[in-house]
Amino acid sequence: MQNKKDFISDLENKLMETRWMYPALGLLILSMMGGIYAFSLYYSPLQQAYGLESISQLAFAFSLITISYSLFIIPAGVFYDRTGPRIPVLLGALLIFLGYLIGWFMQNIEDWNIAMILYYIGLGILPGFGIAVIDAVPRPLAAKWFPDRTGTAVGIVAFGFGIGAAVVTPVIRYFLSITDVFHTFLYMGTIYFIIIASTGLLLREPPVNYMRKDDVPEFSLSRALRDRRFHILWLSFAFSSFAGLMVIGNAVPILEEGISEQEVISAFLIITSFFNAGGRILWGTILDRTGAWRAMEMNFLITAITLFAISYGYRSPVSVILLGGLIYANYGGLLALFPSATAIFFGKKYLGRIYGAVFTSWGVAGLLGALSGGLIKDLTGSYVSSFYFAMAMSLLAALLVYLGSKYYQN
Repeated sequence: MQNKKDFISDLENKLMETRWMYPALGLLILSMMGGIYAFSLYYSPLQQAYGLESISQLAFAFSLITISYSLFIIPAGVFYDRTGPRIPVLLGALLIFLGYLIGWFMQNIEDWNIAMILYYIGLGILPGFGIAVIDAVPRPLAAKWFPDRTGTAVGIVAFGFGIGAAVVTPVIRYFLSITDVFHTFLYMGTIYFIIIASTGLLLREPPVNYMRKDDVPEFSLSRALRDRRFHILWLSFAFSSFAGLMVIGNAVPILEEGISEQEVISAFLIITSFFNAGGRILWGTILDRTGAWRAMEMNFLITAITLFAISYGYRSPVSVILLGGLIYANYGGLLALFPSATAIFFGKKYLGRIYGAVFTSWGVAGLLGALSGGLIKDLTGSYVSSFYFAMAMSLLAALLVYLGSKYYQN
């Protein structure tokens, strides 16, 4: 008769065989949410539908997505920690669907001043909340299933957000070619709901103490907020994201300043999106091999060196694509490094809410990064100084992590 010890061992072996499904499911979910990076495809048909000339009114919905996403990420993490993975994912899918359903209903309103309110609620605020509720789940869940290979598992999940635009863009373009933008909202909302909700039903937490082979205490959010490592993570995430987003948020005008060929600009945007996605798996794997402190330090230093190089090479098509690709890959890697480091430093029991708190720094960087790059361009007449400023931010992030590694020696 099989004893209890052998039974537990057999159970753990079976879980080991099937656990790779969770990073794969997380990748699929995040690839749907990464479709927000293709949101600008709706601008032109909306302009035609309402006779608008302004783009800024339409683009503001995208800003509302990022703002509501950043603001809601902490309560979303608390919600996940309390309920498990399925309910948040289902709720988030429903919020996104309801938002796009409101977008479909806009066809009944001819006055843009009224339709605009529905547009901002349905295509801005509700999807932002939905994405936050969903995004609080896949990366922490992958970290829980892979305490031995946290970086790799989280990197696979994060890869989904990186390729989201490439996955969703052809689908949106197809619907826009056969119907109007309002029905496209309905179809895309339905697709998002079906894929995210059905995938979410397959998610589940690992058993208590599953493969727990470390001595990391399980931090509460309040305890983590008082820990020096949290402060280092928050600031270094803000500085490193700021550096990446300053370049990414101004990519097209930077290329137009250095290179006039539209073909090169189009190639740059396509190629760097794959660098961005691939960097998430690459840096997650590097973290598993070198440790969190070392991997972050390497990422920031390589980014700083690359920013210095691109300040001289952004007028060459070949160098700007290669160097730009490296910047995008390192930026993408941040979305694997920081959730993994958070799990390693503070445990996984309350990872949803703690990483949510760390992630607010990305919201700050997203708000200020692209704006600062454009402001430097306006003041100096060139983007060269913005590269130097971004380099300084990366070096500052590297210094913080270096000091943290020396203090904690792990």
